Amino acid sequence: MAEIHHEIKARAAPDRIRKALSNPAEVEAWHGGRVTSAEGVWRFEFDGAPTFRWKVEPLESGADIIWRCLEGPGDSVGTEAVFKFRPAGDGRTLVEFVHRGWPHAGGNFRKCNTQWAVLLHHLRQFAETGKAAPALRAPA
Repeated sequence: MAEIHHEIKARAAPDRIRKALSNPAEVEAWHGGRVTSAEGVWRFEFDGAPTFRWKVEPLESGADIIWRCLEGPGDSVGTEAVFKFRPAGDGRTLVEFVHRGWPHAGGNFRKCNTQWAVLLHHLRQFAETGKAAPALRAPA
């Protein structure tokens, strides 16, 4: 199975970053699109891009956050995005990210790899400043 790996360091507390990853309104602020939630399943809708549905778990403080893909293009269904957090000194948090479960490293895997790099930079900017700067547009 193929995996996408990225990491960022943010000048923000781990709980601040967890909130930005586990609250639909905050996810909209940095990720973009329209994010709606029902029973732990989040629906992401975008202008000119495929719809995604993710099961988000767990949401308790101190835990890793896992997004399990339930709907998306190509072979993205069944993959999971995992966010882990560690102190990095000087008031920073290391966010280790892996998107695992891909059957191969072609097709949507490559697109997702690039997109996650962009999204994680938007996450860092939002966690550090609190200012919305979504990477993707919501549907009109």
